[in-house]
Amino acid sequence: MKRFHTKAQSFNPGHKEDFQPLCLRPYLCALVRNLFVAFLFIRVIETHASAPARIVISVDMSGHAQVEAELATPSRSWSFRNAYAGALGFAERVTDFRATNDSGQDAGARKSASGEFRSEREATRIAYTVDLSQISGAEVPHISWLTADRGFLMFADLIPQDIETLSAEFKLPPSWTLESSLSPDKDGRYEVLEPDKAVFLLGNSLRKTSNTADLELVVNGTWPFKDAKAIDAATQVMKYYTALTGFRLPGKSLIAIAPFPLGSSKWIAETRGSTVMLLIDPNVHFDTWIGQLKVIFTHEMLHLWVPNSLQLAGDYDWFFEGFTMYIALRAALELRVINFKGFLETLSGAYDVYISHPDDVSLIRASETRWTSGFNQVYVKGMLVAFLYDLKLRKESGAAATLADRYRELFGGRIAANANGNEAIIGLLDAAPAMNGFGELYVENNTKLELEQLLPAYGLTLGSSGRKSQLQVSRNLSTEQKQLLRSLGY
Repeated sequence: MKRFHTKAQSFNPGHKEDFQPLCLRPYLCALVRNLFVAFLFIRVIETHASAPARIVISVDMSGHAQVEAELATPSRSWSFRNAYAGALGFAERVTDFRATNDSGQDAGARKSASGEFRSEREATRIAYTVDLSQISGAEVPHISWLTADRGFLMFADLIPQDIETLSAEFKLPPSWTLESSLSPDKDGRYEVLEPDKAVFLLGNSLRKTSNTADLELVVNGTWPFKDAKAIDAATQVMKYYTALTGFRLPGKSLIAIAPFPLGSSKWIAETRGSTVMLLIDPNVHFDTWIGQLKVIFTHEMLHLWVPNSLQLAGDYDWFFEGFTMYIALRAALELRVINFKGFLETLSGAYDVYISHPDDVSLIRASETRWTSGFNQVYVKGMLVAFLYDLKLRKESGAAATLADRYRELFGGRIAANANGNEAIIGLLDAAPAMNGFGELYVENNTKLELEQLLPAYGLTLGSSGRKSQLQVSRNLSTEQKQLLRSLGY
C-alpha cells in the first residue's frame, strides 16, 4: 500500500522580506492556501490508508476458524503466507473464500494459486475458513493450530498479508478464554498494528500470573511446577537481559506455556513479537522443572531483544541464534542454573556436534539456507564462534571487556534502522582494535574451527574420552589465564 509523507518546511529569518506580513503578497497567500489544502488532502489519504480492517474470528472446537473482515479500502486480491521457518504449503488450509461489496453482492472471488485469491470486482468484505486441526510436529509452533482444548492463533498466517493494521474481535467456544501480550480495549477488541507479530493463546482454564507490569505468564494444563515459581524464573531472566543490553523492552511481554499437541520432542518453543510460546510434552520428566524452564527462558527470552527488538535487514541467523545460544549459556551460569563444569560440558557437546557434520559454507551462507538445507552450522558453529570471540576479547582486554559489551552497544542507538544485519553486527564485533578481522575470518569466510589448537592460549584444553570431547581447564595456568578464566566464571 502506497503511503504519502509530508516534508517539514523551513523558515530563514536572514532575509527582510520574510518578516513582511505574509498576506500582503497575494501570490504567497494563494500558495499558503494551496499548501494547506494539500496538507489536508495528504492527511486524509494517510488516515484512510492506515485505517484498520475490522476482523471477527470465530473459533469452534473442531479446530476451524471462521474469519470475517471488513476492509479499510476496496481490493481485488489477497495473499496468505505459505512458507515460514521450514513449514510449507499451509495456506492450503484456507477454504470457502468469499468476497462481497458494500451492498452484499458477490465480487466473484476465485483461487488463483496456493494462498492467492482474486476477485472480478472490487470488494470491501471477505470471509473464509481456516482448518487449524491438521498440523505436523515440524510445523508446531511456527503456525496457527487448534485442538479441542486449546490452540495458538498467529495473524501472520491467519490474516491476508495485504492487511497492514486491524481491529480484531474473537468469538470463542463456551468456557474458553484468550490471552495475548496485547491488551483489549473496553469493547474487547484488539488493535493490532503489526499483524505478523500478533500471537494469541486460547483454550480452557488459562491461568495468568504476573510479578511486574512488563511480563506475564499464561499457563494451560497441569504441570509439576507452580506458576509462581515459573514467573519468578522468567522475571530473573528478564532482569538479567535488561541489564545486559541496557535496553528495556517496550510494552508487555508474554510467556505462554501449553501442552505439546504432537511430536517426539520433549519441548519446542518460538518467540514471535513480544510472545514466547513454549510447548511441552505432558509426559516428559525433568529432574528440576524450574531449572529446566529457566534454561529454556535464557534462550527464548533473549529473542525478545535479538532479533525482535532490532530493526535490521537480511539473514543474520548466525548471530541471533548461534550467539544467542552462547549468551544464554552464560546467563545460565551467572544465574547459577548450571556450574562452570556444566558450562564447559555444554560447549564440549556443541563441538562434538560441529565436527560430526560438514562445515562447507560460511555462517552467512548457512543463515541464508537455514530452512532449505539439511543440518546447518548456524546454531553450533555460531555458538562456538561466540565463545571464541568472548575468550579473545577477554584476553586482549585483560578481562575488562566481554561479548556482553557488544550487546549494550548494539542497543545503544549507533546502528541505523533497517541497516544490513550482517554488515552492522560484523562491524560492531570488529570495532575493538584487537578484534579487527574476526568477523571476516569466522563469519564471512568458511574458516573451520580447530578448538584443540585454539583453546590452550586461553588456559583450556580439549581432549576426548571415547566418542565425547572433554573441555577442561589446563593444569598450569599463567596469571593472565587465571584472570581470564575467573572472569568467565571459573
